Amino acid sequence: MLSSVETIDEIELAEETDDCQTGKLYCANCIHCKLVPSSPEGDERYFLRVRCAAGKWKKKLGEEKVYKYCTVARRSISSCDSYEDMGEAKEFIRDLKKSLPVKDEMYVF
Repeated sequence: MLSSVETIDEIELAEETDDCQTGKLYCANCIHCKLVPSSPEGDERYFLRVRCAAGKWKKKLGEEKVYKYCTVARRSISSCDSYEDMGEAKEFIRDLKKSLPVKDEMYVF
């Protein structure tokens, strides 16, 4: 039984701290993580997507994999030979999770 009541923010902070201490590398904190427009229908509307400029995100058939920018804060790996961090991972990921939208948004050129 818990001796004290923990808030959701305290639990999330503890999980993030554990992740950072176990050596996870967050792709969103890498200099190669780039935000790019992606148009599904080839018209003036587009979604924002994230890709790895170092070419590390590949599908099984060799095609480049892109992620929704609203979910990239969750992508982590145990090792990467091209990883270059942009600062303190714990603070960056916490701020990123708070600022990213919950759902995908469509934009117009």
